Amino acid sequence: MKQRKQRRDKIARLISWGHWFTFFNILLVLAIGTLYIEATEAPGSALGVIYLILNWIGHFAFLPFIVFIILIFPFCLMVPFSRILRGIATLVASFGLIALVADALFYRQYGYHLNTYSLSQLATDAETAFAGASFLILIGMLLIFVVLLIFELGLANIAWKRLDRLQEKHWGNAFSAVFVLCFLASHSIHVWADAVFYTPITKQDDMFPLSYPTTAKTLMSKHGLLVEQRLEATESLIRTGTSIDLMYPTRALQCARVSEAPNTLLVALNKLDTDTLRALQAEFPALREYTSTVIGHPNSQSALFELIYALPDLYQQPIHEANKQPVYFSTLRDYRVEFTLQNYSETQLLPAPIAEFNAFNLPEPAAFIGLAVDDTLSEDVTRVIRRQLQQNSQVIVVGLQPDATAQKESFATDAMKVTLLHTDNLALHAQPLVLLTDLMPTVLSGYMNCVDNADAYSIGINLTDEQRRMPVMTSFGHDLVVYDEQMTSIIKADASIRTFDNVELKLLPGVSPATPVLVDGIRKLKRFSRDKDNE
Repeated sequence: MKQRKQRRDKIARLISWGHWFTFFNILLVLAIGTLYIEATEAPGSALGVIYLILNWIGHFAFLPFIVFIILIFPFCLMVPFSRILRGIATLVASFGLIALVADALFYRQYGYHLNTYSLSQLATDAETAFAGASFLILIGMLLIFVVLLIFELGLANIAWKRLDRLQEKHWGNAFSAVFVLCFLASHSIHVWADAVFYTPITKQDDMFPLSYPTTAKTLMSKHGLLVEQRLEATESLIRTGTSIDLMYPTRALQCARVSEAPNTLLVALNKLDTDTLRALQAEFPALREYTSTVIGHPNSQSALFELIYALPDLYQQPIHEANKQPVYFSTLRDYRVEFTLQNYSETQLLPAPIAEFNAFNLPEPAAFIGLAVDDTLSEDVTRVIRRQLQQNSQVIVVGLQPDATAQKESFATDAMKVTLLHTDNLALHAQPLVLLTDLMPTVLSGYMNCVDNADAYSIGINLTDEQRRMPVMTSFGHDLVVYDEQMTSIIKADASIRTFDNVELKLLPGVSPATPVLVDGIRKLKRFSRDKDNE
C-alpha cells in the first residue's frame, strides 16, 4: 500500500512538472508566433485585431498542450523516472520548436507553410542563390536545434528543481483559464465570421501552422445553425462581387532587372479564325499552336484591356475613370525597355488611358516589347511578324474574340476558346485553362523579376513557370464565371447561379460552387479593390 502511494505521489509530481514545463514552452511558442503576425498584413479592422490576438494566444497555447498530452503525459505514467522523462520531454520540445522556427522563417519568406513541396522549393531557391546554400541552411538549422536542446534541458532541470516553489504559485490556474477562453473565443468568433464572410477574420485562416478554425459549414452540418444568415451573406457577397473601389497597384512594384532581356512581339487579332490560322502557319512555320485552352472575351475592347492590364474586365471602367496606365510601364522605362503599341484596326480597340499612347522614345533601348492590334491578319501585321521572326524575337499571336459559332452555353470553354500561337523561344507550360490576363505577366517575366511575381499589378500567372490551380473565377461584364475541371458556373448580378457540366453542357439543377470557392474567387478578383464593407 505504501509503495502504491509513493508511486502515485511520484507520478503526480511528474505530471505537475510536465504542466509547468509545458507552460514555459507555451510562453516561448507565443514569442515565436509573433514572427507570423509581423510577416502578415494587418487585419484591417478592430474586430480582426481582437480575433488575431485571441487566436494567437489560444492557438499557440494549444500546440504545446496537445504535444504534452500525446507525447509526454503517457511517459509520466509508464516511465515514472524524472531523469528519463526530462530527457524525453527535452527532445520532444526541441524537435517541436525547431520545426516551428523553420516554418516561421519559411512563412516569412514565401507566405505559406512548410510541406514536402515547399522543402524542395526552398532547396531549389537556395541553390539558385549560390552553390551549397541548401547545405548551409541545413547546418544553420542544426545549430539552432543544438541551442534549443541545451535551452530546453536547462529549462527542464530548473522546473524540476524549483517545482515546490512553482506549486505554491496560484497564477498557473489563471493562465490556463486565459488560454482556454482565448481558444474557445477565437473559434466561436471564426464561426460567425465564416458565416457572414467577414474578410478581416477569414483571411487569417492560413496564418498559423496546423490551424483548423471551426467554420460555419462545420457547425451547420452538426446543428443546422446560421443557415439563413449564411445564405444572406452569400447573396450579398455575389451582388457586390463586381463592385470595385480601385486600389491599383496594391503596392509599389519591387522588381529586379532581368539581364539579357529578349525582344518580344505580341500580336492581338480581333478574329483569329480557322482560315487566318492556316494562313499564319503557312506563312510562318516557326509559329506553333499552344495546345492549352485559352479563354477569350465576347467584347474585343474588354479582351484587349485584359491582355494589356492583366486584369479582368470588371476593372475596365474604374481604370478608365482613374485614367491609369499600366503600372509596369514605368518599370520598363527604368529598365530601358521600349514599349510600342500600334493599332492597325479601323476601330479604336485600345483602352482609353492608353488610346493616345506613344512609345517611351528611349535614346538607346536595351530591349523592346511591341504590341500590334488589328481586326484580322493584314499586310501590315504580316510584315511586322516577318521582321521580328527574322530577328529571332519572341512572337505571340492571339485571338481576342472567340469564333462566332453557335453554342448551347455561351460561356462554355469551347465557346470562349481562342487560338494562341508562339515561337519556340518562349516555352509555355501546359495549363488546365489560360486567360488573356496571363499573357502580359508571361511576357514581362522576361524583363523584370518581381518579389511576388505579378501579384502587385495582375491577377494573371506566368505561363512559363507557374501552374494554374482550378477552379478559377473570372468576369465577363456583370457576370462572374467559375471554371472547374468538371463543371462551369455562371453567377448573375442578382446572385442566381446556373451550372452545367463541361462535356455535354447539361444543366445541373441545384449545383453551385462551394462557398470557399466563391469567397476565394471573389477575393482574388477584387485584389485591387478596397473592401469598404469590411473596413
